[in-house]
Amino acid sequence: IRLTPQETTSSPQASLKLGVLGAGNYAQMVFLPNLLKPPKVASGCIKSSSGLSATHAAEKYKFETASSQESCVLNNPQVNIVTILSRHNHHARQVIEALKNGKHVYCEKPLAITQEELEEIANMLNQPGLPVLMTGFNRRFAPFSIKMKQYFQPYLEPLVINYRINAGFLPLHHWLHDPEQGGGRIIGEACHFIDYLIFMTGQIPKKVAASSLPDANRYCQDNVVLSFTFKDGSIGNISYLANGNKSFPKERVEVFSAGKIAVLDDFRSLDLIDEKRRRHFHSRLTQNKGHLDSWKAFLRAVENGEPSPIPYQEQIAAALASIMAARAVSSQGIIDIPLQ
Repeated sequence: IRLTPQETTSSPQASLKLGVLGAGNYAQMVFLPNLLKPPKVASGCIKSSSGLSATHAAEKYKFETASSQESCVLNNPQVNIVTILSRHNHHARQVIEALKNGKHVYCEKPLAITQEELEEIANMLNQPGLPVLMTGFNRRFAPFSIKMKQYFQPYLEPLVINYRINAGFLPLHHWLHDPEQGGGRIIGEACHFIDYLIFMTGQIPKKVAASSLPDANRYCQDNVVLSFTFKDGSIGNISYLANGNKSFPKERVEVFSAGKIAVLDDFRSLDLIDEKRRRHFHSRLTQNKGHLDSWKAFLRAVENGEPSPIPYQEQIAAALASIMAARAVSSQGIIDIPLQ
């Protein structure tokens, strides 16, 4: 996949009106509550497949209309921002149609579940003056993530990053396991953590090696260890595990470089360690994975006519690396990531 660096910007937007595709659990529990917090955006239409959840969300979050038809969002001339919270197999198609209709897009991960879909998006992003597209990789916007990255800058040596995810068990019949609908957990969920490696290193991954536990008719290639190598020599290891226990914290990141260590524990605490001192930071109120901060960054870019807060090269790289990682899991081997 060839992607030129992002240089062009869109025109500033004086007023914003939002349309939402999808009103499922994630939308109701995570994304939509942010619409009640500053900065508030005028809400036009929300769509769900049945229309019932959209009607409920419209009443709760002050949307003008609810619908079971995508056209209420994608073809609505009053809507200039589209948020995509639908099932994964719809993402790429909805992204492309929204951009073609001149609408800025905030797309929850994954951006695409096949390489062909991703190539179509990448080709579109090479067009000048396109509206802003941003994948919802919220973790890179979390306050502790920003503090951790700043701690290692300027980079004196390559990084070694270990990211452990206690992802939890999903039954075999869950839609996320369906390659046609969800793309599998590596493409559908682990892309979050692959993006985090890209964010921390500031590099595009070159290769991925994968190993996984046997599924034993219980799992679906979701107990895996992925190792990514980067151009500067950095190494990023992801342990994505479904065989743990939900009573244990979900995520832990450890970073080592040039005599420094950082440990981020479930986005609740951060330890920064070097030979002089150890600093400990703890979230006073609750876990902060950057959901609201990523939404704010997107809105600022749209309002001010700025480039996407996540460079297009990095969005495409994270999506492609997740697709290549899923292939590496299937082959238990090493695969090049063909991004130019």
